[in-house]
Amino acid sequence: MDIKLKNKYVYITAFIICVYMFGLSALSANDFIKNRKYLGEDPYFTSSEFKNELVGYFNNIQALNGVYKNYSQKSDDEKVTKAELMSSKTLYDSNLRNREYEIISKYTNELVAADKEGIKETVSRLTEGKNKELDKLKKQNAKTLEDFKKEIAAYKTKDYENVKKAVEGKSIIKYYITRGKNNAIDTNIGNVSDIDLYVKNNALYSIKFPEKSLVNNNELVSINQSLGTNGEAYFIIPQDIDKNSYIYGNYVYYNSVGHRIIKEAIIGAVSFSIGLLMLIYILKKNNKEIVYTEKLTRWYNKVPLDLKVLIFIIYSFIMSVYLNTVVFFYKPYSFGQIYKLTIVAFYIFYFIFNVWMVVNLKRNKEEFRAEVKKCLFHKLSNFMKESPVTQTTKFKVRGIIILTLLAGVAILAAIAALVNYSILAIIPIAYVLCYLLFILIYSLNIIKAFGGILKGTQEIVSGNLNYTIKERGRGDLFKLAHNINNMKAGFKKSLENEIKSERLKSELITNVSHDLKTPLTSIINYVDLLKKEDLSNEKAQGYIDVLDRKSQRLKILIDDLFEASKMASGAVELNMEKVDVTALLSQALAELHEKINNSSLIFKLKVPKEKVYANLDGKKTWRVFENLINNILKYSLPSTRVYIDLVVDDYKIIITMKNISSYEMDFDKEEIFERFIRGDKSRNTEGSGLGLSIAKSILELQGGNLSIEIDGDLFKVKVTVPCYQP
Repeated sequence: MDIKLKNKYVYITAFIICVYMFGLSALSANDFIKNRKYLGEDPYFTSSEFKNELVGYFNNIQALNGVYKNYSQKSDDEKVTKAELMSSKTLYDSNLRNREYEIISKYTNELVAADKEGIKETVSRLTEGKNKELDKLKKQNAKTLEDFKKEIAAYKTKDYENVKKAVEGKSIIKYYITRGKNNAIDTNIGNVSDIDLYVKNNALYSIKFPEKSLVNNNELVSINQSLGTNGEAYFIIPQDIDKNSYIYGNYVYYNSVGHRIIKEAIIGAVSFSIGLLMLIYILKKNNKEIVYTEKLTRWYNKVPLDLKVLIFIIYSFIMSVYLNTVVFFYKPYSFGQIYKLTIVAFYIFYFIFNVWMVVNLKRNKEEFRAEVKKCLFHKLSNFMKESPVTQTTKFKVRGIIILTLLAGVAILAAIAALVNYSILAIIPIAYVLCYLLFILIYSLNIIKAFGGILKGTQEIVSGNLNYTIKERGRGDLFKLAHNINNMKAGFKKSLENEIKSERLKSELITNVSHDLKTPLTSIINYVDLLKKEDLSNEKAQGYIDVLDRKSQRLKILIDDLFEASKMASGAVELNMEKVDVTALLSQALAELHEKINNSSLIFKLKVPKEKVYANLDGKKTWRVFENLINNILKYSLPSTRVYIDLVVDDYKIIITMKNISSYEMDFDKEEIFERFIRGDKSRNTEGSGLGLSIAKSILELQGGNLSIEIDGDLFKVKVTVPCYQP
C-alpha cells in the first residue's frame, strides 16, 4: 500500500515537472518567434526602425540641397516663387468665395419668403444684414500679395529651420553623397579623400547606395530612386560613436536582446527535453497505476465530443493571444513569472490530456462511436429528423446555428486582429454587428407572431369563437395560426351542430311522444266505449274498425322506428344483386297505382327504354321508392304534376322526383332527413316522419346518395346509385 502511494506521488511530481518544463519551453519558443528580428548580424542596423530613420535623414539632406539650397542667403522675394504665391492666393480666394456663398445662402430663403408676402421692411432688413456680414468678411480677409508672400516665407523659414535642425541633430550619422555627372559632393565628414578607405578604417556600420539587392517593398528603395543613375551615397555609423546617443543605445539593446533570445532558445530546448523524458517515463508505466487520472477522465467523458473540440479551439485561441502579449523573460525575477508559467503549464496539461484522449479513441473504435452518438450535433440532428416541424423551420434552425457559430469565430478573429492592431478587424466586427441586427429583427418578428397566437388562443379559450388570429409570414408559426383558426372554425361548427342536435333530440322526443300518443289515446278511448253494454253491433263494429286503423298506424310507427334504429346502427343485412332499376321504379309505381288514381296528381314518368342495372338490395330499394312516392302523394298540391326522371350519367344512375308542395316549405333541407321531422309542422298528415331518414340510410348503405333541393314551392328529390359493374 505504501509503495503504491509512493508511486502515486512520484507520478504526480513527474507530471507536474513535465508540464512546467513544457510550459517553459512554450514561453521560450513564443518569445523566440516574437523577437527573431533581433537575431543575426547587426540586428539594429537591419531593422525597419533604423531604415526608416535613414530614409527620413536622407530626405532632409535632399531638402537642404534642393528646395532649401542657399536658403539663408535669399531675400523674402527669392524665398517665395510666383507659383507658390499664386497657388496660395487661389486657395485663399476659393475659401473666401465659399464663405460668401454660405452667408448669401443663409439669407436667401427668408428673402424669397418675405418678397412673396410683400413685406418690404423685412426684405430691407434682411438685405442690410446680409450686406453687413459680407462687408465684414471682406474687411477681415483683405490680404494683399505682400501678405501672402510674408506668410509663405515665414512658413518656409520655419520648415527650413526644422529640417536643418533634424540634419544637424543626427550628425552621428555620417554621409557622403555625390550627384550628377560632375560628382558634386555633399558630406558632413571633414577632410576625406577616399571614402572607401574611410569606411574600412572607421565604420561600425555602413551602407552604400544604389543598393542592387533591395527589393521593391524595402524601406530603402526610395533612396535608390532619388539618387538616380549618376549618384552615390554612403551612410556610416562611426566606431567612435557617442555612447550616449540613441542610435548606440538601440544598437546595444538589439544586440542584448539577440543574446537573450539565444539563451532562451537553449533554455527552451533543455526544458522540452526534460519534459519529454518525464512524459515518456510516465507513459511507460501501467496506466492502472496512474489512478489520479481516473476521476478526471470519467468527468471529462461526460462532456460531449463536439463541445470538447469547441472548448479546445476557444481555449487554444485564448492561449495564443495570451502568449502573444505576455512578457516572461525579464529581471529582476518575481512571483508574477511563476504565475504566468503556471497558466501556460495548465494549458500544456490540458493539451496533453486531450491528445491522450484522442489516442485512446483512435485505438478503441467502439468508444469513439459512442462518443459521436453523445455529440450535441448528433443529438440535434436526430431531434431535427424526429421533430414534427417542417423542413423550412429545420432549415432556419440549422442556418441560425451556423450563423451563431460563425459569429463566435468572428469574435475570436476580431480579438486576434485588435491585439495585432490590424485593420482587418473591421470585417469580423461588421459581421457580428450584422448578425446581432438580424437576430434582433428575427426574434422580434417571432415574438410578435407568437404573441398574436397566444392572444388568439386566450380569446378562444374565453369563449370568443369569432376571434381570428392574424396569419403572419410563411413558416410554422403561420401554419400554427392557420391550424388554430381552422380548429376554432371546426369547433364552432361542431358546437353549432351540437346545439342543433340537442334541439333535434328535444323535437324528436316531442314528435315521438305526439305520434305514438295520438293513436294510443284513440285506442284507449274506443276500448272504453266498447266496454259499454248498450252498444249496437253496427256501432261496435265501427269502433272496432277505428281500433284496427289506429293499431295499424301504431304498428307502422313502431316498425319504422325499429327500421330507423337498425339503419343508424348499421345492423342491416343487405342482399345485393343485379337489379333492373327501371323495372323496380315501375313496380313501385304499379304497387301504388290505386293511391295515385285516387289522388288528383298527374304523374309524368321519363325512363330509358333499355334496361338499367345496378348492384342493389331490391326489397330495400323498393322501400326507398315507396317512401318517396308516398311523400309525394301526402304533401303535393292537389291537381299538380309530378315529374319522375331516370337518367344514366357517368356510371351513375340518377332518379329525380319533382312535385309542388301543398304548404310553405320554411324548414332546413338538411333537417328534413332527421328522424321524426316532417315538412308539415302541424303534423296533420299521416306518417312517421322517418321515411326520408330511412330512405337516405338505405341508399348510403348501398353506396348511393339521397339529396333534396327546394326552390320556392318546388320540392325536388335526387336519388343517386352507382351503375352495375360486372
